[in-house]
This record gives sequence, structure tokens and C-alpha cells, in this order.
Amino acid sequence: LFPEDKAAYTCNTAMKWDDPPPRQDGSGAQLARVAVFGRHGARTLAFNIPCWPGSELSYTCETESFFGFANSRSGRRSPSFNRVRGKRGVLAGDSCLAGQLTDSGVKMLVNTGMQLRATYGTALDLPYIPKEPEVMFRSTDVPRVYESAAALAWGMFPGLTDADPADVMDITVVDERSDSMKPSDTVCPGLEEALDEFYESAEAKKRAEWGARLREIIGKTTGYSPLYLTNDPKQMYNLYTFPTECWVAHACPTVPSSPKAVPPEFDEGRMKSIQREAAYWVNDRYSSSRKLQRLAYGPFIEDLLEDLREDRRRLSVYMGHDFGPANSVMDPLQLT
Repeated sequence: LFPEDKAAYTCNTAMKWDDPPPRQDGSGAQLARVAVFGRHGARTLAFNIPCWPGSELSYTCETESFFGFANSRSGRRSPSFNRVRGKRGVLAGDSCLAGQLTDSGVKMLVNTGMQLRATYGTALDLPYIPKEPEVMFRSTDVPRVYESAAALAWGMFPGLTDADPADVMDITVVDERSDSMKPSDTVCPGLEEALDEFYESAEAKKRAEWGARLREIIGKTTGYSPLYLTNDPKQMYNLYTFPTECWVAHACPTVPSSPKAVPPEFDEGRMKSIQREAAYWVNDRYSSSRKLQRLAYGPFIEDLLEDLREDRRRLSVYMGHDFGPANSVMDPLQLT
């Protein structure tokens, strides 16, 4: 099996990805710019619903979420501060926030940043501190995502670790309701109607019916059988992402949870089937028609083309989620 054909591939237990392959075309072309599309690092569960009967999952997080602000009206920059969850945290354990970036997640992105600098730093003549317009970082407005962008930057730009506190990096973070980095019906209102058309299509109904037996097993294993006794295409997204996230939280060594045990029903083969269906209902549904691709991915592609027209840019980093922005480029170009 290729690594990506294994259920645990998403754990990234090696804490790094393979180095980018060397050029082999012999053209002698000079590298002018690089665009990086990334996903946030390993995280905790974003919900506290029991995954299955008998689950006693508990977390211990070394890395704390951090915040601060710059360029305030007072003309000063605030101190950074740790986000402490307090006594009403929803996850079992002492210190973890729901959905937060883990220590392993930080290390993943730092390692990736170091790999990217080793591969492209000299060719792009990257500075030691990222500055616009030569370097642009963009993130969705989610703490684990912009913290992942910062971790990638720490790996790529060693000067950030000992720079003057006033010499901070910039990360473009767009308001969620107008952010094109993931398919959004608030960015492109026609998307909602197009998705409704897809859910009524023969393709969607056939796919949902095909997975009925798999969902029956998921329902019995998780203890949520009544919810899984449906073939409604609109429900498939949640029905498949729930067990996928639960399995990652319990099984991946990159998530600081214990005990590391999953029901025998969720073995390697079945989890790959569940992950495959989750990928379809999360991302692949948008490639079911050119209309859906245009409405889901068009706004981000427009932003990307505008970025590519900035001739002073050498590096662009887009940090997001499983559902964007990488898919906005890979799906239309059939790179998946």
C-alpha cells in the first residue's frame, strides 16, 4: 500500500512529509515563485459528544493557545497571552481546548517550514523575516489555522525567533463570511441552490444508498443507530466525518489523548472505507459538475490569480482545512 492508502496516513506520525522532488525536466528554468497550500496541524476533537459507548478519552496538551494584538489605537503592541480554558472546558483532561492545535501539530508545521526553506529558500532569495509584498501568508479565521501558519513561518524564517518584538509578521485573515478559502454560500450565494440540486441528483442518491450497510455498522458501533438509518444525501457529511474525527482522536499518536483504543469494528479496512466516503461528501461533491466547481472554487481561484499578478511576490502561503483552500486548486486541475 502507498502511505496515503492507509487509514493512519492522516496522523502524519513521522512529523514531516517527504521532501519535494527535484526538477527533472532539464529545461534550466529559474524558479521565480512558490505557492504553498497547507492544512492546520494535528488537533484535538472539536466536540465533546461521546464517540462510542465506553469511550474514556482524556487529553493532556503541552501547547497552549496564544493571542495578542498589534497596531492598537494606543500605538502600542499588546503582550502575547495564553488562552487558559478555565474550569468549564468541554474535553476530558486538564488543559485542552476543543479543536486546538496540539504540540505535535506545531512541530509538524515547523518541520515543514524548515523543509520548504531548504528546498526553495536559496532559489527564491527568501529573507530571514517574511515581509509583504515578497512574502504573503493567509489563513482562515480559526486559531489552530493561523497558529499553524505561524509555526510554518517559524520553520521557514529563522529570524522570527529572535526578531525585535515590534518586527512581527503579517498574516492576512479575512472575515469568515467573506473568506473564499473554503466553499461558502455567503461568499457565493448560488452555491446553496447548486448543492440542493446535487443532493436531489441520481449520483448523490445512489452514493448515499450504496453506503447504507457501512453506515449501519457505524451506527451500531457508535451507539447512534437511529441517526444512521437514513439515505438522505444532506446528512452524509456529518454521518461520515463524525467517526473519522473520532478515530483520529483515539488512534493517532499525534493527538495527546488516552487511552489509544478504538472498537474492533473500526479496523484498518473499514476506516479506509469511512474516510473515502467522508472525502466524497466533504470535498468530491463539489466536483460532481462544472457548475458546482465554479461556485465552490471560483472565488478563491480569483483571489489566487490576483495574487499571481503581483510580480513582486516570491512566496505565497495559504493555510486552511481539509475542505480548503488546496481543493480549490487541485480539483479543477484534476490533481487529486
